Amino acid sequence: MEASTQQPQIVGGAVTIRPDRWWVVVLLGLLSIVVGVLALAFPDVTLLALGLFFGINLLIAGALWVVVGVDEDSGGGGRALRLIVGFLAILAGLVCLVRPGASVLALLLAVAFWFVMVGVADIARAIAEPQGRVLSAILGVIGIAAGVVLVADPDIGLTTLALLAGIAFVVRGTVEVVAGIALRRLGSA
Repeated sequence: MEASTQQPQIVGGAVTIRPDRWWVVVLLGLLSIVVGVLALAFPDVTLLALGLFFGINLLIAGALWVVVGVDEDSGGGGRALRLIVGFLAILAGLVCLVRPGASVLALLLAVAFWFVMVGVADIARAIAEPQGRVLSAILGVIGIAAGVVLVADPDIGLTTLALLAGIAFVVRGTVEVVAGIALRRLGSA
């Protein structure tokens, strides 16, 4: 086949798609929009699904760590560490599958811890560096406050997490629909 008769490839995200298959991109975009709307309408169900996906991810990661630990010829300590981490990840994955809400709470607490640590770093920067001192101090106080609020009332953070996931799906879906329509135009040009 000559290069002039080949259809151009469009790379979007992790998918390469031909212009004559523009409808696949639009279909994926519409699916993302539906999932986003459902996440916005039913945030509690979204959180359970997120917990289940987290559990599945831990199971797969744990299995891979165990396989690497068995197959790799590193020292005994490295092999033992990989096996321990792998089995712990598998165990954590099973717990997440049985109690998906618990994994979401753990994720929320990790985000809260991150907010507090970034807030402390911003305040330290405000004390140490004269440039942008006020902005760093404000960001530090906001970060610490956000972390404390998330720990004090996790339900606020969990609902917000579900709503942000819903918004992200709607935005991504909209972008995919627009990209699919642009792809269609490219294919008919």
